Amino acid sequence: MKNNMENSNIDFVKNTLLINQFYKILALMENDCQIVPLKGMSLLLSLYQNDISQRNVGDIDILISENKVEAVSDILQKKMGYVFKDKNYKNGIKVRQKFDMINPNQKFCDLDIHLGLLNKKSFRTSVDGDFTDFALSRLRKIEHNNTVFFLLSPIDEWLYLAQHYCFHLFSNEKWLKDLYLLQKKFSVEEKNELIYIAKKHHFERVVTAVAIHLRNTYAQDDIIIPKLVTKKYRIFDLILSNTTKKYAYNFSNRIIALYWQFIFIDNAKARFKSFLQLVFPSPIVLSDIYKCKLKLSCIFYLLHIILLFIQSILFFPFLWFKLKFSTPYISHD
Repeated sequence: MKNNMENSNIDFVKNTLLINQFYKILALMENDCQIVPLKGMSLLLSLYQNDISQRNVGDIDILISENKVEAVSDILQKKMGYVFKDKNYKNGIKVRQKFDMINPNQKFCDLDIHLGLLNKKSFRTSVDGDFTDFALSRLRKIEHNNTVFFLLSPIDEWLYLAQHYCFHLFSNEKWLKDLYLLQKKFSVEEKNELIYIAKKHHFERVVTAVAIHLRNTYAQDDIIIPKLVTKKYRIFDLILSNTTKKYAYNFSNRIIALYWQFIFIDNAKARFKSFLQLVFPSPIVLSDIYKCKLKLSCIFYLLHIILLFIQSILFFPFLWFKLKFSTPYISHD
């Protein structure tokens, strides 16, 4: 009990500092750039605003427009002392639509700066239309402590967090808790809207995966999110019938993670196309994968194909082993 109280007090102090830092970033940008908080910061300002000690947050995630990268990074460097974590950050922008900034001053946390809501390229190119543009067209205006900012709509935030949870191999229970608490606040109309948007943008497998995990973790009567995939898919069903959230990022899981996003692409044709893009990537993508200069990426091309071939062979044995010795879920259906 004492340790829980101490951790809660630590989270309260740390989160208060993070919120104040976010407000400072907003003030520095003035009206030149719209900053949309994501993930933990967004949840502190909405879902957990009455008790910010209930959510552990490690860094600040924000969403900005791609044409504001230079302006925002310049202000963060000159006014707050931030530097780019990766010198080849421009490659990360083109491939993952995000880049990271860190600060030598320990009182400032790391920043994850997103240019889109879908960082996994294969999944991003498989959705119907631009989910980021759609979400940005329906932001909600919030005023907190005399500061005005914008958040994703609850539905768009749920879908965004759902794909984040799925693409991190169900590895963090706090993300599942966020999704659980968010959906508890949904009305019937909002649930129906979520289903419509999920189908429109091909989030069916993501929603289904989260729905199953919610039902196997929390009380059934509290879960309103339905399973949108009813057709049987052997690998997909096998993954969701086991406790995969015990995964750690060791060697075998890195192999699984490489192919993981393909499992959540709903269309078979899009899955195959995405796989070909992984096997035969552009020089920029190859440079981002191996963290090398663009001119050197061609050297890694043959090596990349060989590694992909080996990893493709190892993927199913490693996945089978993980699922074979993980804890099976007890179905409540």
